[in-house]
Formats: sequence, structure tokens, C-alpha cells
Amino acid sequence: MSQPKTTEVEWVPWPKDDEIRWVEWRIREREGIESGRRSADLITEGRFTLQDYKAWILHVRDEISFQKIGDMLFPRDGVPDNRKMKAYRAHDRVESEFHRGTLKKRVPIGFWISAFGIVTRTPD
Repeated sequence: MSQPKTTEVEWVPWPKDDEIRWVEWRIREREGIESGRRSADLITEGRFTLQDYKAWILHVRDEISFQKIGDMLFPRDGVPDNRKMKAYRAHDRVESEFHRGTLKKRVPIGFWISAFGIVTRTPD
């Protein structure tokens, strides 16, 4: 008896409003954990920190510049350019959850080049 083939569902971009709501929920989850109202043992979605999600929401929803976000979220860093870069990197980490940005999930290509020519990958 042959095994049924599993098909992967392709990623479909979310509408911007849904992305904003999803990030707002991640912020509420993490604020609840930090305040003690929510147990950290419960399952949380998302991979990043409260500051990462706040940086994303401030830039996308409120359209605040990375420099101002860095000044708000990372005030202890003495160099303004470092604060700006931290805000940008926090935003970029959350963008990777939506399959965008420099940290997005990489899809392996279907071939590689060897000394003998182009070799195709076999599906696992």
C-alpha cells in the first residue's frame, strides 16, 4: 500500500490589519507574563521579546521612525546610532515571522553546484 503524499501549503501573506492585531496580542501576552497576571508556563506564540513586538508596532501602526523608537525603547544605550540600529533589528526580527525581512525563513534551493556539475536535491 502506498503512502499518501503530503502537500505543503504555500505561505500566503496576511493583510496588514491582521498582522497588527497578531502583534498586539503578542504584546499583551508578554506584558501579562511580566506583570505576573499570566503564567510563563502557558504556551505563547511568537519567538521574540516584548521590545521586539513594541518596536514593530510603533513603526508599522504608528509610523514612528527607528530613531525615535530607539530613543523610547533603548534609552540606556549611549550612542544614538546604536539605539536606532537596535530598533531596526527588533523590527526586522518580527518581520521574519511574516516571512519578510533579512531573517525570513529560507527555502532551500532545488539544486547545488558540485565539481561534477549541477546536482538536484531529492525531496526528503
